[in-house]
Amino acid sequence: MLPEEIEQCKLFDWIRTIPELEGNAFHIANERKTHPMRGLLLKRMGVLSGVSDIFVAIPKGGFHGLFLELKAGNNKLSEHQRLFLDKMNQNGYLAICCTGYEAAKAIILTYLGKSCCESLNHPSGQGGLVFLCA
Repeated sequence: MLPEEIEQCKLFDWIRTIPELEGNAFHIANERKTHPMRGLLLKRMGVLSGVSDIFVAIPKGGFHGLFLELKAGNNKLSEHQRLFLDKMNQNGYLAICCTGYEAAKAIILTYLGKSCCESLNHPSGQGGLVFLCA
């Protein structure tokens, strides 16, 4: 397994312990490599480059839901991923990239209003978001 896969498995092991998230948080399997003809079919069926790994389909704090791009180690956002996050933030979702299981868990807990974080402000589209933890 790749490092990001390990972190995501740990995250979903934890997510399955939170009743509020059951059936409301899921992985978007968008990272597959396939035969070029199958790739064309998947694109016709709606697969979109850059879509985030995880979606939490619970509206909270003025957001429609949470998109989370989970990275591991020194992995960075691709340009398609950055553009997707920007677009989702502009569309009223909270869309964030984080590194590792612990950071993803903290973001989800904050989003659900269950952590120690001081503020989580809706992005204006011009800036970013404020995420300050004690």
